[in-house]
Amino acid sequence: MSSNLIPWNGRIAIVDDNVSQALPLMRVFAKNNIPYVFYKGNDITYLPEAPENDIRILFLDLNLLGGLEVPSKNIRATLISLIKHIISPTNYPYILILWSRQEKEYGDLLSEIFNTELNKCAPIGIFNYVKSDFFPSFAEEEDSDNPVDDNKILEELNKILLQLPAYSHLMQWENCVHTSADATIQDIFHDMHSKEDWQNNANYIFEAFAHAHLEQHYRDATLEEKAKSSLMFLNDVYNDTLEGSVRDLDLSHAQELKSSVDTEIQQSISAKINEHILFSKTNKSIRQPGSVFVDEKNNGHAILNDCICTEDLREQVKQRFQLPNIKEARNIFSQLVTARKKEIEQTMSPCCNITVTPACDYAQNKIKFDRIVQGIIIESKYKKLIDNRSEAIYISPTFIYQDRPCILVLNFRYFITEDLSQNLTKPTLKLRNRVLAEIQSKLARHINRQGILNL
Repeated sequence: MSSNLIPWNGRIAIVDDNVSQALPLMRVFAKNNIPYVFYKGNDITYLPEAPENDIRILFLDLNLLGGLEVPSKNIRATLISLIKHIISPTNYPYILILWSRQEKEYGDLLSEIFNTELNKCAPIGIFNYVKSDFFPSFAEEEDSDNPVDDNKILEELNKILLQLPAYSHLMQWENCVHTSADATIQDIFHDMHSKEDWQNNANYIFEAFAHAHLEQHYRDATLEEKAKSSLMFLNDVYNDTLEGSVRDLDLSHAQELKSSVDTEIQQSISAKINEHILFSKTNKSIRQPGSVFVDEKNNGHAILNDCICTEDLREQVKQRFQLPNIKEARNIFSQLVTARKKEIEQTMSPCCNITVTPACDYAQNKIKFDRIVQGIIIESKYKKLIDNRSEAIYISPTFIYQDRPCILVLNFRYFITEDLSQNLTKPTLKLRNRVLAEIQSKLARHINRQGILNL
């Protein structure tokens, strides 16, 4: 009885000094087509040279030195060395299950280690799986007269995962990724299984994928670029399969996800997530639609001038001058505006350009002049100082940029064309297609505005 909560992609690790005591787990996982990796904890030749980065469940025997009573300092040194070999600081998140008879003796020691030397490798939860519950005799071989209950092992593992509802959803999503990749390959290549010349047909399909993705750039592309483009095209098919797989998930175990997160932490989390929603990591050329690149020749001050909100400053001046001295009022208003701009400019990045050339022009290699919208990146705390009522201004959600919460502000009045074919500047960021489409749509509406039609 397998479950879609338990990882199917080889992200389970078992560590024991006695392989016979790990056999119940190994046999049950193998029988249920659940891949795993086994490490003999007291033999360094079993351990990877570099720590793993994709473990989700780690079964760990606490006493890897063979004896029933071993000094804590020896256990401590062994555990630290072992976990550093298996878990890297970027291996996150994972849960640790104590596959042991001595979780009481050494459990506190393990928790203390994760709070000190191994704090960067700590799991999100530590749970007990008492060996004697599954393997009562602890003999060198399993007792055929008292076999291990396969279902019991999987049921207990499912119970642990269900104690962490958000984590259980992650496990199901990763399993969907795994099965959707297989389904995508099956859908495209299965019909050729009976064909005599499978390799020749597969070569044709990959070349067709590359043609479809590169279009007019195919002829000048390198072999490596063609190979990557064929896989990029495969991504599009895979994404649809993955979406269908997620929609068909059985989430009958879903629970209400309660949280009590401080407002400041909520904002920090949202900014980090927005970074992934707004931008992709594919940023090879500034000619690609959605590329964000810095124009070092333009400090962005003029753009800021046309984006800044000054209505509140006008009200301040009006309230101060009951019988206004127009000249003095203007001077004070100008000083307030200047002070506001200088405050923002202290942390503002230079002018950033967004390539908004239509994707079809890029794909068909018909670009004469690249179309660019100019803007600025400022700290998000100044968002309230930007004129959010103007149709000419686009303000992004808060995201993390150079370790600071920032926003991207575009001004459609600064819409230019330029030939970027000889510009070797590297893009700083690349907008995701959905965000780029929103900006292009808002830009089109701004261009098509008719102004005042009647009185």
